[in-house]
Amino acid sequence: MPYRVLVLGDAHIPSRRDTIPSEFYQYIKDSQYDMTLITGDLIRESDMRAALPPLPRCFIVTGNMDYGSTYNFHEQIQLDRFNILLLHGTQLRPRGNIEQLCEILKHIGGDVAVHGHTHRAAIDLYKDRLFLNPGTITGATGGSGGRTDASFIEIVVNEDQMDVILHTTNWHVVKRTEIQYQKHDGRIVRVVLT
Repeated sequence: MPYRVLVLGDAHIPSRRDTIPSEFYQYIKDSQYDMTLITGDLIRESDMRAALPPLPRCFIVTGNMDYGSTYNFHEQIQLDRFNILLLHGTQLRPRGNIEQLCEILKHIGGDVAVHGHTHRAAIDLYKDRLFLNPGTITGATGGSGGRTDASFIEIVVNEDQMDVILHTTNWHVVKRTEIQYQKHDGRIVRVVLT
């Protein structure tokens, strides 16, 4: 049975933003997810949850702005054949450093890292491992105000297959990018569709 997972982060609600794009809200509301992975920097969880449709079971990690949070700094989740590491990414220097994150993944035997902190969506395949950054669901900037492109990711996991769907908006147009991956002989490879 496939797992359908919503991946989001860096909401910064209500300190930098107070809503998500209406197109994202409706899409998430109309979708059926098995779980949600949240990369931290919620700021006030009750306000973040109020800005989103009801979410299924959530795995949440603490971000650098989540003062007083009781969540862990990382979580490991096994979805079929994929060992997934969820973390905010505060410990990476510079922000989003894939080489450092790859070393962490190797150390724990992980296949996929889901991380945030950069506020920029990214899908990277590096040294046979997959790195997913959902960006910011609200379009919160890395500073104290304004907005940037908003984004989130969906993953669909079925045994050794993972479909990654990136949703982005520049506040005028919503774009959707889908990439398929497979775990084969302990390596993550991109599936080339013919």
